[in-house]
Amino acid sequence: MVRSTNWTLRLGAFVLGASGFTGVTIAGLGVLLAKTLVASRPVAPENVHVYAVTENPGTPGSGQIELQRTTESEQAGQYTLSWGHGLGRAILDETIDATAFTVTRRYHGVEGVPIQAAKTVRVMSAPQRGIKDLGLPWETVMIPTELGRAPAWLVPATEPKPGHWMIHVHGRGATRVEPLRTVPLAAERGWNSLVITYRNDRGAPSAPGGRYGLGLTEWRDVDAAIEWAVSKGARRILLAGWSMGGTIAAQAYFRSRYSPLVEGIMLESPGVDWRATIEFQPSVKHLPDRSKRFANWLLHSRLGRAIMRLKEPINLEEVDLVARAHELDVPVLLLHSTGDTVVPVGPSRKLAAAIPELVQYEEFAGARHVRLWNREPQRWERVVGQWLDERV
Repeated sequence: MVRSTNWTLRLGAFVLGASGFTGVTIAGLGVLLAKTLVASRPVAPENVHVYAVTENPGTPGSGQIELQRTTESEQAGQYTLSWGHGLGRAILDETIDATAFTVTRRYHGVEGVPIQAAKTVRVMSAPQRGIKDLGLPWETVMIPTELGRAPAWLVPATEPKPGHWMIHVHGRGATRVEPLRTVPLAAERGWNSLVITYRNDRGAPSAPGGRYGLGLTEWRDVDAAIEWAVSKGARRILLAGWSMGGTIAAQAYFRSRYSPLVEGIMLESPGVDWRATIEFQPSVKHLPDRSKRFANWLLHSRLGRAIMRLKEPINLEEVDLVARAHELDVPVLLLHSTGDTVVPVGPSRKLAAAIPELVQYEEFAGARHVRLWNREPQRWERVVGQWLDERV
């Protein structure tokens, strides 16, 4: 989703303070905001500094690592560390010491580039380093999309139920590893899993202009995945979307010709209302309202599409699931946390209140964005497992 550290908006806020509310400033900030919203960033940065690494004697690939203390590195739970542009990975375990500026944690399972070479790392929400960590049979398949072939992981169910398929969609700036937490639960209950990529992902085709559509274009890649699954015998389909992947999954349900086959949607920390999500970002809150309205107008205007090289308009009203709640008529499992600093929890509460007969809403406390499993893995797996049981 939108990240509050975007330097262009910080620069814009400085310009605003220096020059006042001029028409040029208002328009300029609106352009910066609109460009930031659709900017493609296939891989999040490795920006947590490493201060020291101590390997356990006699146990290669495990030890202790002292990291810069950030909202990502200090959180309790199990995560994945990535460094060297993703060429090195390890499992990040419990915290054993912390100061105001650093946190020291255990790690294990180093693979790829040695961790001693890491100067900075990325703390990823998934507890798996990759698909192999699931310990389940899998294969890479290629999904034909309108832009070209996109890779996906196919994980067959342990004892497949005829026609039962679950399609997993990761969030913006994440990878296919993000939704792997759901796959074992689906496999145990007879659902084949297809963990997809979509436009602008690494290994997948780029969108025209390399821009995101905030779900309004990416849904076609989910539709292509559904079509591929149907060609393999899928007749009952569940969609699982994480963060912006939730927006994408919902748009696929609204728009796909295969939506009659969809029997449920799981939304984890989802982008329910993009306008609320944009307003939630610290770097956006201080922008003048006229700049925000101008940015919104640019996204669906001919001028804005030309400036940002968008192939088609982006109407934020279309990705407002609260406003479109009446269009949902399948069971929805909605998981969100009050500790989410990227996507506000308020719209998820509103969506649950709008259609309580369809939405099972589970609110967690303290967990950061898409880190609900990491905070309370037993509760998360119980809730998701029970919901999957009910779909069978």
